Amino acid sequence: MQNPFSSGSSSAPATPQPVAYRAVTIAAIVLGMILAVVVFTYAATGFFLIFAALLLAAIFCGIARLFQRLGLPRWASLLLVYLLTFVLILAPVAWGGFAFVQEFNTLLTGVREQADKLLQSLQSMGLPIDPNAGPQSVQDLVPSGLATQAGQALFGALGAIGNFFVVLFLAIFVSWQPGLYRDGLVSLFPREKRARMSEVLEKAAHSLILWVAGDAISMALIFTVSWAGLLLIGVNNAFLLALQAGLLAFVPTVGAFVAGAIIVLAALAQGVDMALWALGLYLVIQGIESNVAQPVAQRYTTSLPPALTLGAQVIFGLLFGLLGFVLAVPVVAVVRTLVRELYIDDVLGGPVERAD
Repeated sequence: MQNPFSSGSSSAPATPQPVAYRAVTIAAIVLGMILAVVVFTYAATGFFLIFAALLLAAIFCGIARLFQRLGLPRWASLLLVYLLTFVLILAPVAWGGFAFVQEFNTLLTGVREQADKLLQSLQSMGLPIDPNAGPQSVQDLVPSGLATQAGQALFGALGAIGNFFVVLFLAIFVSWQPGLYRDGLVSLFPREKRARMSEVLEKAAHSLILWVAGDAISMALIFTVSWAGLLLIGVNNAFLLALQAGLLAFVPTVGAFVAGAIIVLAALAQGVDMALWALGLYLVIQGIESNVAQPVAQRYTTSLPPALTLGAQVIFGLLFGLLGFVLAVPVVAVVRTLVRELYIDDVLGGPVERAD
């Protein structure tokens, strides 16, 4: 019997309107993206330090794999890598300590003086050059803690040392138990997506290790050839100049020009002829690096398009300063892998096939 108080027809519970539901979802996504951008902007230094720790952890794991191939277990390989790392850190202190830093500071001061003299000479020739641009432009090319006054250098060095050890110990923790952190991240995704996410994270870590391996080959070659060449032509502070050239090779494209400028300016203190010899030497070194080291490294590792690396360095440098500029390329290497795997392959069905 029909209930007289009923409308005579049963209806299902009302469901949210699709348009309203989509609008709320889109608004939530947009607000989440804005919040993420704001948080990253204000805490960019912390995020880049964490990424530097992940980069160092990838290096530790890559070196440990080499020892594992020699028959050592993983834990022993990692302990050996940690021990070698601390030896490399303590060796400069035992060798020269603060005297080494002071010698490097003296070298940079001499480079700045030569840059000032060069700018003054160009200005006396009638070129429209601002005489105040010299110290600022050169100071931008070197670490500020080594180019400023003693008090600022001390605080800058202490801050850099503190950040370095934070990165070092984070890298040790991550490299010792990488599966723990990977599984925690993968657990944030739906169950059916976890296997794929784990695979993509492995590929991203592998691409990072390959990039570091390729860069390490270039850094070692530039340091060795620069040191031998500078000793051969008789440039003062040959070891320090070769060391900064090798370290700056970590920054693709721009690092080579900065290292070359520092070498030429340092050699200019010994005369114009020595500066020309140094310029010729560094052109030869860059030719060897571009035509020998990079092709060999890229054959076994990974490479990034030059326009992509330079563009990323410019954008990251403007937005996040020196730390963003230095870490721009490894960040792009990881992001490129994630975009290729998760979007181009999984969503779009694969990349465009090149006709050539």
